[in-house]
Amino acid sequence: MRPVSIVRFEQAYGASILVWLVNLALGWKARLASLENNPAFAGNPQMGELAQTMMIGTTVFMLILWLLLWYFTARRASEVAKWVAVALFGLSVVGLPFTLMSYPIVGMLSVVLSLVAFVLTAYAVWMLFRPDARAWFAGTQPESEAAPFE
Repeated sequence: MRPVSIVRFEQAYGASILVWLVNLALGWKARLASLENNPAFAGNPQMGELAQTMMIGTTVFMLILWLLLWYFTARRASEVAKWVAVALFGLSVVGLPFTLMSYPIVGMLSVVLSLVAFVLTAYAVWMLFRPDARAWFAGTQPESEAAPFE
């Protein structure tokens, strides 16, 4: 049985992925236009198609990565997946100022949704370090928290 902290991790992590997808869908055109206007792609007649392919590929890759991390962390008690999720969250902490600075490109709603996803992910990562979650990753059940298991 999975402890409450792992269930809460799963809920918060899943919610953050859902918010990310909604944010991505709402800001798709603005992000695509920003990518198409990148000087690195200047002079390429197939810019629109290339930019869209890059965005779709990146989105699919990230979604698969996050779903695999969710599965192996929440369902298989993988320490490796846990630490990869923590490391990716650490990268998002570093990228947070850039997210906030993207307001002129993507708009205030996108920034707010990004912050909501960030907070949900922070909560999810915090759940991985609660005593019942540590015991679950170690393959034991803590005596003091035996009742709240699913």
